[in-house]
Amino acid sequence: MKLKNLLIAFMGILTVGTVTSCTGNSDRQESSQEEIKIGGSSEGYPIIEILVDAYENDSIEITFMPSSQSSGGIRGVQDGLINIGVISKQLTAAETPENLKYIPIAKNCLVLITNENVKGVSNLSTGEIQGIYNGTISNWKELGGPDAKIVLLDIPEDETEKQIFREHHLGENLQVVSTAILFQEVHHILEAVATTPYSIGIMSNSEKLKELTINIPSINNIVPNKTNIQNRKYKMSQTIGIIFSPQATSGTQEFIDFVVSREAKEKLELANYIVVDKN
Repeated sequence: MKLKNLLIAFMGILTVGTVTSCTGNSDRQESSQEEIKIGGSSEGYPIIEILVDAYENDSIEITFMPSSQSSGGIRGVQDGLINIGVISKQLTAAETPENLKYIPIAKNCLVLITNENVKGVSNLSTGEIQGIYNGTISNWKELGGPDAKIVLLDIPEDETEKQIFREHHLGENLQVVSTAILFQEVHHILEAVATTPYSIGIMSNSEKLKELTINIPSINNIVPNKTNIQNRKYKMSQTIGIIFSPQATSGTQEFIDFVVSREAKEKLELANYIVVDKN
């Protein structure tokens, strides 16, 4: 994939004719490059980034817009602001706008993460998770960990991850303790947990988890790995997909064709994602 041209400062004295010639060639080169704008759910960005890195087409420039949510990805395509929307939940036919097309790409799991100082807590039950989130369990010592106050880092209720978390562990009616620190963007949770002693939060699994020192406890003695997601023992998973217009530009369609290709699927499988067949 061709990177965006940088402004080049020509050294020396050039004739007017030479400058005019170079400018004309630069304009033609720039105009021959099509830009594809991608936006939507931040939780799906790591998966799409893998595919963008693997895509080789010098005539295409792919730009990631500031992330939002799945709904933002849908609206962005509908309003013509982006070419491809990233969705972090499985869309049904009824949820897919009539004027757009949706393709699921891969499944990913959600994981609880704790700060590295939380020693001795390698597993949490659903009841213990509920206790942490409603405030009835406020010290890690109650769970076999250090004698330290639990710092809960939470995410908004309208985030797909929070809805999945409630479905499988928190329950619909649990009131989150008022001392929880709310983050508007889910992707900020990782760095916050890594740098906040005795903290805990939830986020989508990604390669970035390997870059920082954190703990990933099992839930109900089930480890969040590829095998347990495939056999559905580990319940918290989400489907990452893309949404786009049927009248997509030729460059956008070429990239979408790559996204569903065997080569792209192999790249995702190497990164331990569970590929979803197009059909």
